[in-house]
This record gives sequence, structure tokens and C-alpha cells, in this order.
Amino acid sequence: MLQIGSGKLFTRDVEYHNKLKGVIYSNLHLMAEDRIETDTGSIEGTSTFHNSNVLIFTYTELIEALPDSDGPGFMASHGIASFISDFSAILSFALNCIASPSYSLIERLLSDEMGTSTHTVPNKVVNQTFDKVIYCQESHKQHLINFTQQLHGLNRKTFLTVMNAIRTYVTGIHRIADNFELAYTLLVASIESLAQEFDGHQATWNDYEERKRRIIDEALTGAEEELAERVRNAILGIEHVSLGKRFQAFAINHIKPSFFREESDAVTHPITRFDLPTALSNAYLARSKYIHTSQKLPKPLDRDSGYSDTCRIDNKTWLTIQGLARLARHIITEFIMRQQTITSEPYNYNLERSNIMTVSLAPQYWIQIVDFSRGSGVKRFEGFLSQLAILWENDPNKPLSDLSQLLTELQTNFDRINIADKLAFICLFIIYNRLVGERDRIENCLEFIGRYENLLIQPSSAVLVTRNILEMEIEWSIEDHHTCLMKYFKERDHKFSFRCPQLLESGMLLQLAERYRANNDLDKAKELVSLAVESYPEHQALRKFESEFISIHQPINCYSILLPPLNETPTEPTSE
Repeated sequence: MLQIGSGKLFTRDVEYHNKLKGVIYSNLHLMAEDRIETDTGSIEGTSTFHNSNVLIFTYTELIEALPDSDGPGFMASHGIASFISDFSAILSFALNCIASPSYSLIERLLSDEMGTSTHTVPNKVVNQTFDKVIYCQESHKQHLINFTQQLHGLNRKTFLTVMNAIRTYVTGIHRIADNFELAYTLLVASIESLAQEFDGHQATWNDYEERKRRIIDEALTGAEEELAERVRNAILGIEHVSLGKRFQAFAINHIKPSFFREESDAVTHPITRFDLPTALSNAYLARSKYIHTSQKLPKPLDRDSGYSDTCRIDNKTWLTIQGLARLARHIITEFIMRQQTITSEPYNYNLERSNIMTVSLAPQYWIQIVDFSRGSGVKRFEGFLSQLAILWENDPNKPLSDLSQLLTELQTNFDRINIADKLAFICLFIIYNRLVGERDRIENCLEFIGRYENLLIQPSSAVLVTRNILEMEIEWSIEDHHTCLMKYFKERDHKFSFRCPQLLESGMLLQLAERYRANNDLDKAKELVSLAVESYPEHQALRKFESEFISIHQPINCYSILLPPLNETPTEPTSE
């Protein structure tokens, strides 16, 4: 939010200037008259003679003018919360301290309480960060000013990735208080997040894991070289390869000579240049083992190390949490300082503002719009099913959306629509004309349906749900019926597929269960009834039916179970 509020990304005039203030709690101590002005806000102390942990944060927020001053809504301010949260993370990272708008968090992190799994206090694990008081020196002030100026000047994409790395680092530092493994993993991830985005790595076949590479190469034996190369490139395009090597190379490439010189003054057992590749490899290994199997760190990494940067385990050099934290701060800072900066960057930041979320419009607001582009039929069919289920469950007498214009124009455009949309549209056409009153049916609807009824012969998800809604007999074999229904569940979230509401999914399962019951295959019927319950866990009547069916094996009428009796009066369409 700090770039957004500064006006750097604006394309229009500034509408409002808001001077925002808030409190940051920190172990960084500024004298009462001290004030640090940065490109991302300012902080000032509150007490000279007492070790106050309160800093006053001030930020001048700019609000961009709306493109249409007469349009709906306006933005007066985002409030201080998002700005102070971002600045606290930057302050924590840049000056190796603890800073947060949450007093309870600071109190806990700076207390002498041992973690539940660490059995030590944080200030014995890493140097300075968790000290009760860190007096802000002139060198600290200048570093913060320079750091924030460079950070704020990054292009938007780089800034967002860097802020994510900084937040990950700070979160990792906070986790030292209760979980060393998670802290270690997050510190590695803070570096890796930059490596994944900015290392410029182009994977080659030799980067692929040797065991998998050998199996694939053997399978491609005898294939034409062009085909084999396309297969290998396709695999490289979808696999994350050489992640550990990329992490290691990125880290080493962003270490300045000063890391092994003046920055190592007063450091216990600092990492050496020749030990660094092994230590980075071990750090990445520890991260992977924790993510995949929750393995604990090897001893003695699981305890405080006397602020040593490294230790030896099984004749290999490992970075301690102290050493990894120092290395991560250096690498991230160096990456930031190497980037080019810009003073302004026209950018659409609307969805990146704090407290902004996107939601899908309910079907009644768009389903009737005439659109025959690819995917529109499937989308409208899904939207119609969603609307229908809501009406059936909540207000069966409420009218459906008026689709007359859409379905009338469908008849003249049907032949140019792709097959998936054709099937969805014809099923929508059938259901709609069966549910509305006779006077509201589309003109010549029976003729249109008859012209394309061959599309309804083969098993398909759209035909299956249509027959279920209209309680039509399914003429396919029971095996084909089962295969079709299971295929629906497997593919329902694929692109250009549709997903039914829970009511209809359970209805289709119960419909198939009844066929098995009628065939005296009670075990299969019970299995499908159970699946219907598990597809709609909150439906109490369905759960009750399941418990009764185990012993009674009564006929299964899906919608008498799932719904109260429906009003038989046809629903009338309405325009939304």
C-alpha cells in the first residue's frame, strides 16, 4: 500500500491529501526529539528519559481522483492500518528490530517466556533483534532512509515481490519464539521467493532430476528426435526443476564482499566462502524436509547457538538460525539495492488496495445477456442451475430470469457454436421451456429441440443433470450411467466444464442409487446414498434418509427427499 498511497502509480490528479497517524510498538528507541523522514512515512520517538517502546508513525496518503466524478462511490481514505503494517515490516527488516502495531505481539516476543517447542527465549537465538532496547544510531537512521528510498523506487512488480520477501522474513523471525523449524523454513523461503521470480533461470534437460530423466529418456528411445525434444520441453515447461540449485545460485550471486569482511566483525563463526554452497544446500534440504514431512531441525540447530552463524553436523557446515537470518537480510537488501528505480509508473492498482475483494455477480444479473462466444453456453448453464437450486430450496414460487431473448437468438446462432456450448445451450433450452408456463415458452421450441435431439442420445454431464431435473427416465445402461456421473465429478472443475450446486449433485447420485436398488444391488445403492450425503453434508433430511435406508431399503425419490413438495404452478419469467 505504501506505493499506492504515495501517488507514484497514479494516472490522474490527486483528489485528497490525508495526514494519517498511528502507533508502532518497537524495541527500537528514539529520543523524543528524534524524527526519521523516509519516502514511506516518518517515525518519531515519544520519550527521552524512559525506554518507551512507542513510536509515532505519520504518513501522508494521496487519493487519486476518480475517472468519472459523477460515477457511483468514492474513496476518501484507506485508513492507517495497511500503511502502518507495511512500514512496521520494513522497519523490522531494515534495522533488525521488532516493530508492530500490535502491543501484545511485541510484549510476547520481547518477554523472557520460553516457547512451547523451542525451550529457550528468542533473544538467545539471534543477536540484537529481540533485545529489550535498541538505541537508534545516526547510521541506523541513514540506512533506513536510503533503504526505503530504494525500495519505494522499485517498479511495481519488483516491489510487490520484495515486500512479500520482507514479510516472509519478518514472519520467520517472529516464529523463532515458538517454532524453530517453521522459522528456518520461512527464512529460506524469503530468499527463495526472490530467486523464483528474478533469477532468470532457463531450465535445461540436464537440470531435471536424474532418476526421472533416465526413465523418460528410456521411454523415448526410438522416437524421432524432434518428438522427443518436444516431450522434454513440455515436461520442463510444467515442472519446477532445480529449485535447490536455483536458490543456491541466486543467494551466492547476491552476496557482496563486505559480507565476508566488515559485516563479519564481532560475528561468531561466520560462514566462509567455500562452506557457503554446502550450507545453502543444507538449508534448502531442511526447508524441504519440514514442508513435506515436518522433520525437526538436526541437533544442535534446535537450540540456541550462542549467536554462532554456523555449526558442524556430520562433517558438514550448517547455517544456524542466527546465520541464516543474517544471510537472508544481506541477500534481500543487496537484491533491492541492485535494482533500477523509477519515480512514477502508471499502473492499475485498484485490486491491490487494502480491504478490496472481488466477487462473482449472481446469475440473475448476467445470465440473460445474449452471448454466444466460446464458453458462454457452459457458463450460462451453470448459472441457471445455480439459480434454479436456490429457488427450489428457498422460494419455489419465485420466478426464473427471463431468458426469452437469449434462447430466441440461440436458434439462429446454434450451428456456429462449439460442441460443448451446444450441449449446454440445448439442455438449458429444454429445462427452461419445461419449467416456465406455456405462454412464456420460446416460439417453435419443440421444433428446435426435435432438430437437435440427437445431441441428447449419448451420455453426458449436461444431459444427465437435465434428465435429473425433469425427472426423466435415463435410457443408458446402468454402467454407462455410473461412468457418466463419475466423469462429471472428475471433470466438473475443468475449463469449459460446469459445476452443479450441491442439491443437484446429490439428486443425481440418488437417481443412480434408485436404479441400483431396483436392480437389487443394495450395496451399490447404499454406497451412492452415502456419496449423496457426503456431497451435501449440511442436509439433515438426507442424513435421516440414509440412516433409514440402511434397514428399510425403500424406493428413492430424490427430490421428495431433498426438497419439500414443489408448487406445481409453472413459474413465470421475469426480466432482471
